[in-house]
Amino acid sequence: MADRGRITTAVIPAAGLGTRMAALAVDGCKELIEVGGISMLERTVFELEQAGLERIIAVSSPAKPALDAACAELNVEVVHQIEANGLVDAVLCAAVEGPVLVALPDVLMPDLNVSSALLQRHSGGTMLATVKASEPWCQMLTDTGRVLELEEDRILAFADKDKASPFPEGEIRIIGRYIWSAEFFEHAHLGELEALRQLEILHACPVKTAYIDVGNPVGYAYAQSIFNQ
Repeated sequence: MADRGRITTAVIPAAGLGTRMAALAVDGCKELIEVGGISMLERTVFELEQAGLERIIAVSSPAKPALDAACAELNVEVVHQIEANGLVDAVLCAAVEGPVLVALPDVLMPDLNVSSALLQRHSGGTMLATVKASEPWCQMLTDTGRVLELEEDRILAFADKDKASPFPEGEIRIIGRYIWSAEFFEHAHLGELEALRQLEILHACPVKTAYIDVGNPVGYAYAQSIFNQ
């Protein structure tokens, strides 16, 4: 059941505790940490607005009032995830059925508006932005989201998560920008990776850009070195 209508809604999952970045968090919010003088939340919202998204929903937490206030200043809708139950549950809290663009705020791509690239390439179904891992930033990532088999623009297989190992250089990784279709949400109760594996057709949107995970202090330091140039 392909979704071919124009995508107008984006969800920013931001209810997590961000324990790896607790020492740098602003008022308890990882998303309000500034990179190059602009918070991760603002960078994500600006990216989505520039890509033409008309409705942006941030999934916050009752424990993060500062994030709610920042969203209000940016004219971003806010819903709450009462307990941190993972990415899929966070997006479900936004009460959207798909297709919807999902943008992780602690993932920064300095060379490209990846949300715009996704929307331009999308012609139906679920689509994930992908990038080929390269030095030095791939060594700052754990081995999650790795594509094992790719046939043209179709993803056929994923590796299981291995958070104890660095991401292999030269391999393909899905990054924090996705279009989730109505079909994906039919399987969402299985969790993100298993839901993706249930899809008959899963599209990749390859992009060429550095990929920075600002969810850890090493990635944060690297991001500052890039965005402060």
